[in-house]
Amino acid sequence: MQNYRKANETTERKFFVVEERRFFDRVRTDRSAGTLVAHCLGLDGSASDEFADRVVEAGIRSRDGRGGFDFLATQIGACGYGIEQLRLCYAALTNGATPLPLAA
Repeated sequence: MQNYRKANETTERKFFVVEERRFFDRVRTDRSAGTLVAHCLGLDGSASDEFADRVVEAGIRSRDGRGGFDFLATQIGACGYGIEQLRLCYAALTNGATPLPLAA
């Protein structure tokens, strides 16, 4: 019984570590994409940071973790880009690559 309990605790710990890593990866991706779109919108310095923070907050508050993407999807049109370019940006950031910069 002791071995079963230890195995169960180890499985739970692994699950929490994996979920925590996913959360931080998603936050990093949302922040990077938010900063990129902020620069495209012509925001600099603290305004860019505040915009990226709003993207992260939207991601945290959403149930499925896609709130940051959904928030940026409403803003990306002002840059002259569409949802497909945003998806490509997220795919690049998720895989650790640098997305192509969006022109202002």
